[in-house]
Amino acid sequence: MNISDEAFAGANSPLEKLELALKLELTGDKSRLELDFREAYPVLETHLAQKRRKRTLMEQFNAAYRHDVNLVQFRKLLNAERNRRGATGDLVVCTACGQPLHSVTGTNTMEDAR
Repeated sequence: MNISDEAFAGANSPLEKLELALKLELTGDKSRLELDFREAYPVLETHLAQKRRKRTLMEQFNAAYRHDVNLVQFRKLLNAERNRRGATGDLVVCTACGQPLHSVTGTNTMEDAR
């Protein structure tokens, strides 16, 4: 279940669903993609900290959320979310130990060069 499904669960009428959709800006695919990515971001960052490949995470994200994001788009979403959370001071913490995960930005790997 993603953010929009949870939001719509509390709506009783079609009008309430419309109001929620407009409020959450779910009318476009890009907005839905951004909301889904924000929801998945802590899990993605946890796996990146474990040295998982971005391509693998991208493929799993696409399968789970039914998107068709390529690696370039995935990196852009990842960097944008890191910047957004960095600006607000919203840190991602390890679910096992509670320690803050420090996202690695500005690194160039062979995978990033593709």
